[in-house]
Amino acid sequence: MSRAVVMGFALTLVSAFFFAVSGPIAKTMYAVGWTPGSVVLIRLTGSALLLLIPTLIALRGRWSEVRTHWKTVVTYGLVSMAGVQGFYFIAVEHLTVAVALLLEMTAPMLIVFWIWGRTRTRPATVTFIGVLVSMFGLILVLNLRDASISILGVVMALAAAVCLASYFLVSAKDTINVPPVALTGLGMGVGALVMGVIVLTGIMPWGATTDDVDFGGVQASWILPMALIVLFTAGAYITGILGLRYIGATVGSFVNLIEVPFSVIVAWLLLSEMPAPIQLAGGVFILGGVGFIKWGEARLARRVATREVVARSEAFAEV
Repeated sequence: MSRAVVMGFALTLVSAFFFAVSGPIAKTMYAVGWTPGSVVLIRLTGSALLLLIPTLIALRGRWSEVRTHWKTVVTYGLVSMAGVQGFYFIAVEHLTVAVALLLEMTAPMLIVFWIWGRTRTRPATVTFIGVLVSMFGLILVLNLRDASISILGVVMALAAAVCLASYFLVSAKDTINVPPVALTGLGMGVGALVMGVIVLTGIMPWGATTDDVDFGGVQASWILPMALIVLFTAGAYITGILGLRYIGATVGSFVNLIEVPFSVIVAWLLLSEMPAPIQLAGGVFILGGVGFIKWGEARLARRVATREVVARSEAFAEV
């Protein structure tokens, strides 16, 4: 295994860890009176400021690309940044961190049906197997016999999944020549502006205190968890982008599934929060199903590539 591949795996694992810890840390702040609106607004604003200089550097001489793709940039900030984080952090307020994240991880299923409907290209059979396995896991995670589950939390987590699917689709567009770091920074800025409007209008009310936070059994200033959320958010995107450059999006998406066990461990350490056994079993099915879906995507890509090669060969032979 080359050094570059090892570096790619390491960076992607770091990115998954950074993403995983944000939910549990935010929930420690909810316990003392913070609201999802305030946490997401500060998270997006802080991350946008941290990425401001890298964004400006990456865009030197390339602002024309931003003007050309401004609609994509705005959509990216509105849906992929404000939407994903806003819905997910509301879900975490009403569900355990692991359940909210597992529901969000159903995004690949949505992508399958979106691409199928738009391109009329039938997915590979293994993809359908993955969808069925994930849906069965989803039923287990919802634990329908548990009357205490929050319907609002489930709806918010699934809304986050829809926005996450949009994030993957936009990020995968090879026709967008805006540098990844710049697209992330601009998206964070747009997301912060959108969240500012949402908070000011009271759709997601502002709520914050200066009380100390119970941080894994240790009392800490609210500044510590908030600073960690901002740093981990910016760090997650930067390390994720760098890691994907080494190992590619397909392999990276598999590695990113480790975000779920990371999140479960952190939630257990910080919040003493653990899903029910049936929900953990459902999580295994969801992750396994996502693995099948990704495998099917890879097979379909190879099949399409083979058809293109054959078509070109036949066209050359006719000439």
